[in-house]
Amino acid sequence: MLAPHDGRLRLDRESLKQHRKRLGLSQEALAEYCFDRRLCVSIASIKRAESGRAVLYRTARHLAEIYGVEVKALSAGTGESAVAASSIEEVDSTRVLVQLYAVAADNSALATWVQHFGGSLAEAGTALFGLPRAYRSDAQRALLCATTLVEQGGAKSVYLQAGHWPTATPPSMAEELSGVWVERGVAVQLAERFVFDDEGGDWLRYRHLRDEAQEARFELVGRRAELGQLNAILESTQAYQAGHLIYIRGVAGIGKTRLSAEFAEMAAVYADHHQAEVLDFGTRADEGPLMQLARSLLRTSGEVEVVDEAYLLARLSSLRLPVDHALVLRPLLGLVQPEGAQRLYAAMTPQTRSQRLILALRDILLARSIHRLQLLVVEDLHWADEALLGTLTGLLQETLEAPVIWLFTSRLEQDPLETRLRQQLPELPLTLIELPPLRPQEAEALVASFSTVHAEHAARCVTQAQGNPLFLTQLLLFHPHRSLPASLFNLVQTKLDQLTDLDRRAMCIAAVMGQRFSLGLLQEVLGQTDYRPELPQRYSLVRPLEEGSYRFVHDLILQGIYEGIPKIQRDRLHLRLAGLYNDVEPVLQARHLHRARSLEAPNAFLQAVSAEMACYRYEEALELLRQCRSIDYAPKDEYRLVLLQGQVAMATGRIQVAREHFEASRTFAREECQRITADLWLARVLNMLDALEAEEAILDGLLPLAEALEDPLPLAEALYLKGNLYFPRGDFATSRAYHTRALEQARHGGDVRIEIQALSGLGDAHYAEGQMRSTHKLFDHCVTLCRTHGHADLEASNLFMLGTARIYANETAQALSDCFDAAELGKRVGNRRAEVVARLTAAWILISQGDPIQADEQVSQAMAVALGLGSGRFEAFLLESRARIELITGRQAEARASIERAWQLVEQHRLKAFIGPWVLGTRALLEEDPEDRSAMLQDGEALLDAGCVGHNGYRFLITAAEVCLLDNRPSAALHYAQRMTQLMAGEPCAWGEHHRALIEAHADWLESGDASALETLRACWLRGEAAGLLMTMPCLAASRR
Repeated sequence: MLAPHDGRLRLDRESLKQHRKRLGLSQEALAEYCFDRRLCVSIASIKRAESGRAVLYRTARHLAEIYGVEVKALSAGTGESAVAASSIEEVDSTRVLVQLYAVAADNSALATWVQHFGGSLAEAGTALFGLPRAYRSDAQRALLCATTLVEQGGAKSVYLQAGHWPTATPPSMAEELSGVWVERGVAVQLAERFVFDDEGGDWLRYRHLRDEAQEARFELVGRRAELGQLNAILESTQAYQAGHLIYIRGVAGIGKTRLSAEFAEMAAVYADHHQAEVLDFGTRADEGPLMQLARSLLRTSGEVEVVDEAYLLARLSSLRLPVDHALVLRPLLGLVQPEGAQRLYAAMTPQTRSQRLILALRDILLARSIHRLQLLVVEDLHWADEALLGTLTGLLQETLEAPVIWLFTSRLEQDPLETRLRQQLPELPLTLIELPPLRPQEAEALVASFSTVHAEHAARCVTQAQGNPLFLTQLLLFHPHRSLPASLFNLVQTKLDQLTDLDRRAMCIAAVMGQRFSLGLLQEVLGQTDYRPELPQRYSLVRPLEEGSYRFVHDLILQGIYEGIPKIQRDRLHLRLAGLYNDVEPVLQARHLHRARSLEAPNAFLQAVSAEMACYRYEEALELLRQCRSIDYAPKDEYRLVLLQGQVAMATGRIQVAREHFEASRTFAREECQRITADLWLARVLNMLDALEAEEAILDGLLPLAEALEDPLPLAEALYLKGNLYFPRGDFATSRAYHTRALEQARHGGDVRIEIQALSGLGDAHYAEGQMRSTHKLFDHCVTLCRTHGHADLEASNLFMLGTARIYANETAQALSDCFDAAELGKRVGNRRAEVVARLTAAWILISQGDPIQADEQVSQAMAVALGLGSGRFEAFLLESRARIELITGRQAEARASIERAWQLVEQHRLKAFIGPWVLGTRALLEEDPEDRSAMLQDGEALLDAGCVGHNGYRFLITAAEVCLLDNRPSAALHYAQRMTQLMAGEPCAWGEHHRALIEAHADWLESGDASALETLRACWLRGEAAGLLMTMPCLAASRR
């Protein structure tokens, strides 16, 4: 096989086409097919491969996987040259350039003016702009060259178009027309500074330069080296179809945004551009950068479409993505969740929501990237919080092998790259561009674009700006006869002086509102419902955004205006805005009160924290708590503050930190009801930490206080938590007694959630005592309550227990359905424990039905999650199931190894009361030595006598009986059948009754050997098979065939 050079190789194009046609796929459909299988092969890569050009080895490997062959089978072989140097040249040769076509041209004049404006002369009458590199000014320089040629008589008419060179088709040029004609796409790029006649056709006639050209965006100067780097990255990403991160860093105003905009224009021909910015103040949660990216990614074109529910679902469908992604995208887009979806979203853990959001955005990105390269620009990353950085790093990792370019800009002074980003992205290709100040000659080149600026004024501006492009461009807009500002503050103030009184007042209010501000709110505070910031926009102070909002063009301008407002006026404005936000935007209300150093700020922060927690924005809540904690000008409610800190820590999985906060909250409690609340939160977290003795001490002190309250709900919760303590001790009767009282109090207080938990505790107690019918009834009621009242987080755990209870009612098919539903729900809401047990229970059922392949799949999925949780209890249970699967499929040695490992975990984690007899029964079934077999059965029965969870009785007794029947000891088997009768004395169990009958029938046949006994045994087997109980006694089932 041909060794790849530089990671690339050629493939046999005819072989590729034959394989693709065999699948009946077009090139576009093949790219979609690869995407569906999470293989990153873009349309561009497929075309490159099928045209005989070199592709990445990764692309070749993915195509080979799709076609079901080895990579060497697709290789072009040694007969063709490997990755020749021309393959790189081919990439360059298919560039999109601005092309100039001159009619009746003087070749000498054409050559002179093309060279003057930085173009390249091609064949007769033709010139190219964009070689060897493309720059934003290519179209503008080409237009200036064209107008000069016509005005100087060097050509009768000139046409400009953008196209692939050298394959573009020259335009049809009419000899009778004169002047400069520009293709519509090129004219759009130039319309900012030039005027064209538009009669609706493909070609627009150039008229003249706009009168106010100085108000257009300024030329980019002094960044040629950086543009060269960016262009190389763009070409590399196209060639290799792999991701890249560009990180532009520098001080405020140095030109990060301008450079990123230039790169976006450079990439526009090849890439879809998605833009977002991070703001530090004045924006709502649903206006953040992730919302901006999500809206852009979901749009099909440049126009602004309303992203509503119908559009979201339709767009996901058109991208061939799961509609389930809408669940995490709706909050980001400000859409209301449907009722059922809201319940599920509320039940998710914060980590699950974050992971699901990353996957949803990743899938949208990958779906788009198979058609076109994707460029995502996120500006001002220095303002990013931990939640945003976590999402962005997750997306970067997930798009590493896709044609996606990320471009971040950040200030030096608050840059997160080294402290929070780089260590999370060790393998990501990253290009860091540090922007230095402009050199004097570069600053002078920028000044040259202001043709009307007086030389003396320009010189002063260059000195004053000290290489900062923002300062310089702003200075150049000032009236030259005014005194020059000594700082940016003075610069901004001088600009304000050129505004009307109304505009100045509006800009001061807007600066207090923040970087991004609502026009409607500005009009309300200003008292002018028809106000529009037209003059501030003309003077480059603000720029319009979508949806009736504006943004300051730079935060330095905002800062200059804000600091120029007298403090007393600033504080009044902050208080006015806080009053307007009130309960509508509690976070902004709190921050404005804080800016005004109001005594009400701490309480407002705590209210905002509660509001953020209600929307599951825990990272935002944590940041608000930090800000509240830092307040030194007003008294704080330390009890509420510390309690909320504990609740946020608990919700985000920092359980030990939560414990510390709840313990502290007890010391700040001033009233008895506060102490009870703190104790309840502390008891919950101690239970999660398995600090059961400490939890019991808290509850013992809490219960008398709770019983004295008129409110029954604290008592209900305390009784529920107390009842939970007795379950792991095996004192099921006491556990049940506490849960019964908890249920009474919960119903009395009308709290459905505590009612569900108490019912669940009662169900566990009945299950532990082997009372499966009562277990079925209680968990069925729990699931109904969960679904009726929207407690999806509790539903997953209760649903798998309902499935478990259904097994013992011989409702095998419905039990399996419940377990599958519980596993999926647990996975979706982040209840991984519920997912593990649901899959484990599903595996029991599948084993019972005689489907070891599907059972093994469930065990494998559950084992992966269990190992991640570090749960030895679940691992032991799963290994018992795996041993039975291996036994059924004839892998005796592996089965013995699995069951021995399971028993080691039982002993290691002290699980004998939980699953000891169950595992011992399976060990005996697999044991070859009769004496060891007998000893294991004796040990299992002794554990039963000592007291175990109820499932042990059923599972151990039928396995022990099976061992005895296989050893031809029917009387011993009948002993275990009799014990099963005793187990069911308090409450019948259909599953147990079937197996008792099967054991008795088999023992009868072994003892009598007559035909009627055999017929009875066969009928019993058939009834079990119909009920899905074919392989509960696997060795006997195998022996009867």
